[in-house]
Amino acid sequence: MSELPTDQLAAQLRGELLVPDGPGYEDARRVYNAAINRRPALIVRCRGVADVVRSVRFAAEHSLPVAVRGGGHSVAGHGTCDGGLLVDLSGMRDVRVDPEARTVRVAGGATLGDLDAGTQLFGLATPTGQVSMTGIAGLTLNGGMGMLQRRYGLTCDNLLSADVVTADGSIVTAGADSHPELFWALRGGGGNFGVVTSFEFRCHPVGPTVLAGMVAWPVDKAPEVLAFLRDYIVDAPEELSADALFMFAPPLDVIPQEYQGTRLIGIFLRYVGADLDPEVVRPIREFGTPVLDFVYPMPYVAVQQMLDPLNPNGNLHYWTGEYLAELGDKQIELLSMFGASLPDPHSIIEVIPFNAAVTRVAPDATAFSHRQDSWLIHILGQWPDPADSHRCRTWVKRAGADLRAIGSGDTYLNLVTDEEVDRVDTVWNKTRMRRLAKVKAQYDPGNMFRFNHNIKPADDADKDAAADADTRRERRR
Repeated sequence: MSELPTDQLAAQLRGELLVPDGPGYEDARRVYNAAINRRPALIVRCRGVADVVRSVRFAAEHSLPVAVRGGGHSVAGHGTCDGGLLVDLSGMRDVRVDPEARTVRVAGGATLGDLDAGTQLFGLATPTGQVSMTGIAGLTLNGGMGMLQRRYGLTCDNLLSADVVTADGSIVTAGADSHPELFWALRGGGGNFGVVTSFEFRCHPVGPTVLAGMVAWPVDKAPEVLAFLRDYIVDAPEELSADALFMFAPPLDVIPQEYQGTRLIGIFLRYVGADLDPEVVRPIREFGTPVLDFVYPMPYVAVQQMLDPLNPNGNLHYWTGEYLAELGDKQIELLSMFGASLPDPHSIIEVIPFNAAVTRVAPDATAFSHRQDSWLIHILGQWPDPADSHRCRTWVKRAGADLRAIGSGDTYLNLVTDEEVDRVDTVWNKTRMRRLAKVKAQYDPGNMFRFNHNIKPADDADKDAAADADTRRERRR
């Protein structure tokens, strides 16, 4: 990279330009998933939109592909790259709330914790995920599952506008009345169309105190617990989120000694109704004989952090996921089997009801296409010791394959690793893929932003489809 005029770029930046073997580079290239080990040619730690624009223009001038890091939590490693320019937004974390309009403007490097801290000052919240260190950018662009989705929809359903730096270094604001096709694509189409430097979200009255916690049973009770949750959630208030978790019991005083360190099946519940009526969650707490009942009124910001200890930075990760159209006997038996064989104390299976508000959005209203009543199964392989990598990956792959055999064939983009890149084509139907490819061709015709669940520009996508058709014809001869 010595031939690149890096001094010129550095002189134009308010932030830092980091190069291999230079100070700060090794720390800056690390991401959440320790299984990802990539070396960008250049890293720009941006301090504002001007740094993003200058970085993208430099990359375009010198034919460098661009990776974008928001929170750095992409399990597939999309927040970094080999040999390209990494636009690091992690220093851009401003949160500005308009309490009267009930909106919030969030910079592209902000985390869910940053967003919640700002909105909860006014008793407001935007639907987001469940781990506070997650970046708002990657969560939103791929859809945005979380604990308010049954009442208020996905994160992308609450997006009002987005400021985007496109491949030629232009700045556009995408919304319902400006660049509407780009706005449609940003809501569930992935980080494929440019660098989103800020998001504007709709907020809702939530908190600052909610009723939340965990009720758990021995893992051999999983079939009964899953069947109970399946039936209970149908008529439960939409203000209640209740996800099943297979996990190892942490060494907490509230858990009986004989169950600490053993596998459990839990229901992680969060009730955000204004009344905080404990009667709403009483059926969960009284089901069977729980070994853990930890449910209390608590600050919403604390609830957002409850799963953080189970998801620390620096572990190795391999994930997969599947939508199940139903949670029948066969599905429950399979989930219970894999839940009873979690390969490491850090690994988790989450069983998420996908119903209520998220299913009332029209399928073509956003690029996020899955709007059917179903269950999202999140297989989170996580382990600290590289010596366990083969064993843990093998477990995740087997669980994923067995679920796909009885699932819908659909998945959630944030759970797809690069090894499952072929699954990206199954997320959207052909009509939706063509629409996304046209948006890509308009805003990134050279596929500069390719370190993502990539949708190629329309011309390239058409050529690839034609080549695939020729190959199939040759095989038939």
